[in-house]
Amino acid sequence: MEMNETRDAWETKENPDITLKVREAQVQQLFKQTWGGLVGTLFIAISACIILWHVIPQWKLWLWVGVLFLFTSARGFLNAVFQQKAPVEADVYRWAKLQVIGVVASGLMWALPPLFLWPNNSPLHQLVWPICISALSAVAVAKYCIWTPAYLSFLLLSMVPLSLRLLAEGGLVYTVLGLLGFVFIAILAQTGKVMHTASLRALEMGLRNEALSSFLSEGKAKVEELNAQLQQEIAERTRSQQELRLRNQELEQALIDIRQLSGMLPICASCKKIRNDGGYWEQIEAYIQEHSEVEFSHGICPDCAVKLYPDFFDKRNKS
Repeated sequence: MEMNETRDAWETKENPDITLKVREAQVQQLFKQTWGGLVGTLFIAISACIILWHVIPQWKLWLWVGVLFLFTSARGFLNAVFQQKAPVEADVYRWAKLQVIGVVASGLMWALPPLFLWPNNSPLHQLVWPICISALSAVAVAKYCIWTPAYLSFLLLSMVPLSLRLLAEGGLVYTVLGLLGFVFIAILAQTGKVMHTASLRALEMGLRNEALSSFLSEGKAKVEELNAQLQQEIAERTRSQQELRLRNQELEQALIDIRQLSGMLPICASCKKIRNDGGYWEQIEAYIQEHSEVEFSHGICPDCAVKLYPDFFDKRNKS
């Protein structure tokens, strides 16, 4: 019951922000995984140019690979700036749009080879672009699956023109390859969807576990603080009880002392001695000192002085 209450309290506190945190993590992972895609793009482009160097006009290859290199460098610069600034919250959506724009530009660059860099007179070299573009599309789905607009845009922009080009070539082989291209698009799109869902669920679960751990740590700190306060209050109450007990003892002792001097005391009518509990007679000042905290200092009152020293007072009166 207590665990459920803790979970409900945490969900009430964290759910409004969990979606934004997941989006932040998605965009961060998108930029992080883009580096591998950029390197792979340049590697495949250079490899294709080397293979087709003597089949396609070189100026076309230079132009295409040069523009592709500029776009790829711009995307690399965008990645570096993103990692340096480390944007959070709503600002990540703007960076995600910039990344998608870069992916679309890259997809358009790979849509050009089937249209303008196609080796018409060499069926063997024509296989270069289907192999390269299909491999790059699969890599793009794996790298950009965390963000749906990114991988879908690259997949469609790169694979659809290639499939249409194969269908336009005519013949059984090219027609089958063109149709297989569309099947490949569908399979990659479905695979990207599954990978996207799994990645999103993993991110959400990780963030929820992290938030729950932080929430529990805060709760534990509060419990420890309350326990410390409780221990302090118990210690103060214990001291108060000890002081109260000591005062009660002092009060009881005072009452005992008061009782010792209460009641009827047998006293001599002549010498004023008091008979104690043992039956012995003792001076009244000794008895009182023994049964109380009173101390006596001796002196002579005027009446007793006249009785004890009559000669002294007679001479003083005559003079």
